[in-house]
Amino acid sequence: MGKKSESKLTKYRVLRASPALSGTLPKTRKFSRRALYDFLDRYRKVIAKPASGSGGAGVILVTGLGGGRYRVQNGTRRKTKHGKHATYKHVRSKIKTRYLVQQGISLARVNGSLFDVRVMVQRKSGRPWVVTGMLAKVAGRGYIITNIKRSGGRVLPLSTAIQRSNIRGTSTSAIVSRLRRVALLAARRLARYYTRQRVFGFDMGIDANGRVWIIEANLRPDISLFLKLADKSMYRTILAYRQHG
Repeated sequence: MGKKSESKLTKYRVLRASPALSGTLPKTRKFSRRALYDFLDRYRKVIAKPASGSGGAGVILVTGLGGGRYRVQNGTRRKTKHGKHATYKHVRSKIKTRYLVQQGISLARVNGSLFDVRVMVQRKSGRPWVVTGMLAKVAGRGYIITNIKRSGGRVLPLSTAIQRSNIRGTSTSAIVSRLRRVALLAARRLARYYTRQRVFGFDMGIDANGRVWIIEANLRPDISLFLKLADKSMYRTILAYRQHG
């Protein structure tokens, strides 16, 4: 059995094959001039990010401002470019490895800061998949990524983040059950390919309308985020699953 590809594009393609999940995945392609131009025509926000790696390193956000102008942001640095060609050249100059281009999601915000959700899904040998932990990762002020170390962000209990957010028209419990359902479907789908996997850490987004998105699937998720919550019960559950997998 050959080594399974861990690239973000592979995981995306495995998940896309499920009709139940395809609507929860931001459109994603290999980075190229044509792909970037196409996405800039289709979406107001476009993300360029490394094909592998984690922690939010190298993520670039391009936002259409109208009139052929585009704002390019990486970290907290922003530049405005005129025209797609100048935008492509600027983004390309920052890229050193293989990159993807992805439809940007307008993530919900808490006090003006973006947040996404880490959902841990685990299984014990021969048993079904279970959601063992969920929390909100709130980006540091002015950052486009929610990675806590890189953006100086913080974690919040998921229900707290949703209640304090700008999400309208849907209840906290409805959103939480939607996240749970999608994460379990995604774990079962990915497990057909990553057959030995016992854990997935999903980075999921919620937009202002309460729609949920799968941003990324991690095969070796960092569980220390759950230690940052005042209530350590989820951390203990995650650990128990890991030790008795």
